Order: sequence, then structure tokens, then C-alpha cells
Amino acid sequence: MSTPQNQPTDAIEDGPVDAPVDPSDDAASPTARRLLGGVPADVGDLVTDWVAAALDAYPRPVYPLAREWDVSVQGLVRLVPYVPRFATAPLGLLDRFGAVTVGPERVGLDGKDVAWERVLEIRTEPAWTALSAEALEADLARFVTFIPPLPGRAWVLRKIGELVLSLYLSALPPEDAPVDDESGDPLFSRVVSSVRYRRRFGQGEAEVSATSALLQLALPRTVDTIVRTAAQHGVTVTHVPATETTLGSVIERAAMWRRTAIDLRLRVLDRLTAARPS
Repeated sequence: MSTPQNQPTDAIEDGPVDAPVDPSDDAASPTARRLLGGVPADVGDLVTDWVAAALDAYPRPVYPLAREWDVSVQGLVRLVPYVPRFATAPLGLLDRFGAVTVGPERVGLDGKDVAWERVLEIRTEPAWTALSAEALEADLARFVTFIPPLPGRAWVLRKIGELVLSLYLSALPPEDAPVDDESGDPLFSRVVSSVRYRRRFGQGEAEVSATSALLQLALPRTVDTIVRTAAQHGVTVTHVPATETTLGSVIERAAMWRRTAIDLRLRVLDRLTAARPS
């Protein structure tokens, strides 16, 4: 995986690297402002300054890309000031975890990078469909089980936890946000949910994880760049309605069951009322 320092200036837009992140500063990314200035006090201890600073410093993709751009958990954790030397070995194992890749030649999610000429379809979904609590816990468990007991393992896992939880908290709406107001809510922003591609025999699919969905929200131009690059290569882009997603269909079925149950209850009550002697 390439680090931010290796990204070409004609393919990215650099964020401020050395300047401290001020949540009131217009130059700060929306994620940085939410992390530093918009998090409720009861979760403030879980949101770390290094995450906001790393995201603000991380290069953004700008269409059209002259060279490949990517972001991953490893790339962001390496931006922690003074990464201890003993942590480099376990960090090296995370090269493709939570990764998003896009460039003139290929695109990919979580380590499955596919040449554009093999890509059949790019699908997007509302972010909330990929960000259930279960999906987040599964991602964190995957990190724990994947990294062997090497020196630096505990440090790396702690930083991954800080990163993922900070991103998750920044994506949640404020406590006082109206329930029916979707405007400006990151959870209703679209993320690239899958890359369907042609294999030697049949088809394959690279699917988004909770972590790579959070990274797309944290660096919003990622989705736009992938979609526009796909169109440039003649690849179909499908914006899947929430009700057609796995989680969305479950919620819709639950809502339908609830409506049916309420209707049935009303009918039973009507019959009982009608059967009572006057």
C-alpha cells in the first residue's frame, strides 16, 4: 500500500500536515470538525485528536486520477506521531484491511483490487446499511484474530480501536438531531458497497466492510471519484435503494409485520367490541 507521502500531486489534494486542527476552521474536514467539536461529552474520551489530525492530513482523491490512490486502516495508523518501532511488524500485516483503492487501472475494496476492464458493475448504498453494530463488532474481531501475538500487537489494536470507534462516532447524528431529518446526516450518504467483476469462471464481488464504509464517509470525495472513474471506463453504476439492501429489506419486512400486527390487533378489538352485549 502506498503512503500519503508517495501520492502524486496531480492525483490528489493535500490537506494541512503540520497545522493543528481547529474544529471552527473552514479548512478542517467535516469529519475533523465533528470529531473535535461535535461529539457529545459522554463519548469524548473515545474520540482521539490523532484521528482527526490524521484524516485532515490525509490526501484526498481528485478526479481524474493520474495515478492510483488508496486509504486503509494501516495508512492512517501510520500517521500516529512517533509510531513505535516494535509496532511496524503487526502494522505490516494490515496492508489491505479496511482499504479503498481507485486509480486509472483498477478499483477495489478491502484488498480485492480489480482491473477496470474486468469490472462489470459498481454498486452504492446508503452508508447506514453497512454500519450495523454487528458489522462493526465483526470488523474489530477480525483485527483481533488476524494479528498474531507479536511485539506491538496491543499498541496496534488499541490504535485501530480508537480509529474505528472515532469514525463511527463521527458518523452518528447528534443527540438533538430531529429523527426525520436526513439532511447533512452522514449515515444517509452513499458509499460504494460492492464491485462486481468478471472472473475466469463466473463472477466475483468485492464487498464493503464497516471499516471501509467509514473511511469513505471520512473522505467524501472517494465515492465521487470511484463513480466518475467507473463512468469513464463505461462501467455500470447502480445506486441501490435502501429497501433493496440486505439490512434495508429486513427493516422493511419488520415494519410491514408491525403494521400487519397492529391492523390485526385493531380488527380483533373491533370484533370483541361488537360481540359484547349492549
